[in-house]
Amino acid sequence: MKRFFSHIDIDRIPSDIVTIDDDLKLFTIDNSTQNEPRKLTHAVIVICTSGHCRLKINLTEYEVESPQLITLMPGQIIEPMGHSHNINGYAISLSKRFIDMLNLPGWQRQYMVMYNNPVVNIDSDKLAAIHFFYAILYRAAENTANPFRLQVIENLIRVFYYGGVSSLNNEKHCEHVYKNSVVERFFELVQEHYRDERLIGFYADKLCITPKYLSKLVKEHTGRSAGEWIESHVILEARALLQSSDMTIQQVATSLNFPNQSFFGKYFKRATGLSPKQYRQSK
Repeated sequence: MKRFFSHIDIDRIPSDIVTIDDDLKLFTIDNSTQNEPRKLTHAVIVICTSGHCRLKINLTEYEVESPQLITLMPGQIIEPMGHSHNINGYAISLSKRFIDMLNLPGWQRQYMVMYNNPVVNIDSDKLAAIHFFYAILYRAAENTANPFRLQVIENLIRVFYYGGVSSLNNEKHCEHVYKNSVVERFFELVQEHYRDERLIGFYADKLCITPKYLSKLVKEHTGRSAGEWIESHVILEARALLQSSDMTIQQVATSLNFPNQSFFGKYFKRATGLSPKQYRQSK
C-alpha cells in the first residue's frame, strides 16, 4: 500500500490514455478536441482545469470557465462550439454497463440532478480532491499486472461517489424534484423507453398506478406533466437527429417508432411550430 501511494504524483496529471475494455477510459482534454456533435454512449466526467469553452448539451448551450466540472450522461447529445487555445483538463469515461454493475444507491436521483445541471463550479479544495482521486484511479488502471485491477477501480469509484459526487452538485432546488420513488422510477422508464413508447398508459402500467394519478404525481413534483416529459425527450432526440445527422426525415421517424413520416411531422410541428424539414433548413 505504501509503495502504491508513493508512486502517485498529484501535481502532474498523466497525459497517456488508459482504457479497460469498453468499461473505462481515462484521457486528457486539450485544444485538439474536435468540434463535432455526437450522441454519447458512455457517462463522461470532465474536469476543466484551464481555459474556457462553449458547448451544447442536448441543444442547450453552456459556457464553461475553468475550474469547472462537467458531467455528461449516456444518451445526451454533445456539440462543442469552440474553445480557447489554452483549454486543458482530463476526463473519465464509464460505460452504462459498468455503472449498472456498481449498483450505486440513489443513482437515479443523482443522475437526474446531473442530467439537468451538467456544469458546476469547483473550488480549489474540491479540485485538489478530484486531482488526487484521478491520480489514484489512473495508477490503479494502468497497473495491468494486478489481477484485481477492475475490482480496485470499482471500489475507488464507489468511494468517490459516496464521499464526493453529491457535494459537487449543490442544486438543492433540483434534488427535491426526484425524491418521490415513483417519480424517480418514471424518469428511469422514460429514459429507457421514450423512443418506442409515448403513451402515459404504458408508464402507468409499469408503475401499477393509473395514468391520471401518474400525471398528478409528476406534475406535483416537477411542475410539468408526465406527457410533457415524455414529449420533451422525443422532441429533443428528433431535433438532435435532424440537426446533426445525415438521416432522412423518414429514418428519423422510424428510429423514434412513428408509424409514418406524416404522423411524425404533425407531432414535431405541434411541439416546435416547425415541420421537420423547416427545422432542418433553419439550422
